[in-house]
Amino acid sequence: MAHKMTELDAKHAHYAETPWHKLGTVGHIWPVEAEEMFDWAEVEKRPLYIKDPGDLDPDEYVPLGNRQVLQMVEPWYRHIAHAEVTDRYQIVQHSFMTDTIVPILYDTGMVERIESLGTYNNGEVGYVSLKLANDIEIPGWSKVESMFNIGNGHDKKIPLLATQSARAVVCANTFQWNVLDKTPVYKFRKMGKPAEMMEEAVRALADSFNRQETYRRNIERLANEEYSNTQWRHLKQQLMPEPHVDAGDSMNTITRWINNTEALDFRFHIDADIAGVRNTKWGALMAVQAWEQKDKTIKGDKHKRQSTHQANVMFGKLPMTNKAAELLSI
Repeated sequence: MAHKMTELDAKHAHYAETPWHKLGTVGHIWPVEAEEMFDWAEVEKRPLYIKDPGDLDPDEYVPLGNRQVLQMVEPWYRHIAHAEVTDRYQIVQHSFMTDTIVPILYDTGMVERIESLGTYNNGEVGYVSLKLANDIEIPGWSKVESMFNIGNGHDKKIPLLATQSARAVVCANTFQWNVLDKTPVYKFRKMGKPAEMMEEAVRALADSFNRQETYRRNIERLANEEYSNTQWRHLKQQLMPEPHVDAGDSMNTITRWINNTEALDFRFHIDADIAGVRNTKWGALMAVQAWEQKDKTIKGDKHKRQSTHQANVMFGKLPMTNKAAELLSI
């Protein structure tokens, strides 16, 4: 399932600054207050029931063997259930991130603030994004802020993990740092051993913090490498091969390709947000990234597209940006 922000998720989302999707509550997020912000999304194991085939009473249900699901505890949300689990499944509540992990990371001095906190898929996946204290300044273009993201899922797909992402202040572009150096997703492995998990969390944060100088050098190098219009056309063709009626492509496919390539051209040639790095390799990458964040068609309204992008930056994939980075030999 894709990670999407529902109305329920938006109701409980918190941001230090107004996000580009304009959802959630905006204001400084104090660590003490954050400890209670996931309480509404707490889950417990509950047996699965089916209608008793041998009983005529329509309200009579019996357990379906020993099968269980993760069901919301909050009375208002008892109708919401997430993944089916076994007896051996160990629940990690989203609140573990805010009442246990975040405080110890704050104490390292490497965290400036809680940037955002929220969930996707009606509380199924939770996240906390921490802004690191060392921004990266790219002369002539923008400041780049680094984020250390902690995620947790009740979907059996996302374990307790940490990822790295970044935001270019000038354009609010958010992207994954692994486009620069294949930064790994850090998965916590000492489940059930809080002290050891805290050590893992601090090590992951320190690793993220120490990579900033490498990222700065890589961005400056790419921002100083010229990228011609001819190279840009070649990159577009590799990212979005031109469709043809003779090859059986429909007119809708051709129209969509025209719209997408025109939007890409706008990002590369005109978009004021990359003026300081235009006609460079970094400018080309940011043009593709901006298209994937702001222009790519996703079913639903603009807010759904933008919140889905935010989730992909933390836990998913940005296939077009990652492919562009590979083609640019980053």
